[in-house]
Amino acid sequence: MFKSILILTTALILLLALGSFAQSEDTTKPTPKEEVAPAVEKKAVEVAPPMDLTIETQLCAGIEERMPVGAAESFTPDVENVYLWCKVTGATDSTSIKVAWSHGDMEMATVELPVKSAFWRTWSSKRILPEWTGDWTVRVLDAAGNGLKELTFTIAPASEPETPTETETVPEEETTTE
Repeated sequence: MFKSILILTTALILLLALGSFAQSEDTTKPTPKEEVAPAVEKKAVEVAPPMDLTIETQLCAGIEERMPVGAAESFTPDVENVYLWCKVTGATDSTSIKVAWSHGDMEMATVELPVKSAFWRTWSSKRILPEWTGDWTVRVLDAAGNGLKELTFTIAPASEPETPTETETVPEEETTTE
């Protein structure tokens, strides 16, 4: 009986060894890509036709009830914020516009604004520090980066404080007591 257990054990070991050899032999063979992972269908990405966006803009000192207030092309350094109000028409699908604020040659901020219908009002604002005087440019771009509008404005330098002028002193009236 001991001999038959020994023979069965040896046979089992040989079968396992041959099976692992066959398995390792199979894994070394190059496998076609289709067997490794199922083929991925490439979906055609539809590119929407370019929208004929029309944009009306206004630089201003504020927005009230979705309309510009304090429209100007020059602001004082204490303005705190300058707004760019936009009315976008002609969107055939939900899209966006970008507003890029530049002071001189330095881009100070870029803001992406959603446009969700064919008639859409939106605005962007830029906080202005008193020392940021000089010329500014605001560019409005469509979602693809094409220029739609460019506006310029100025932050005027702070006015010099008036120097007091010398005033003549009026002598007090002399009073006498009797």
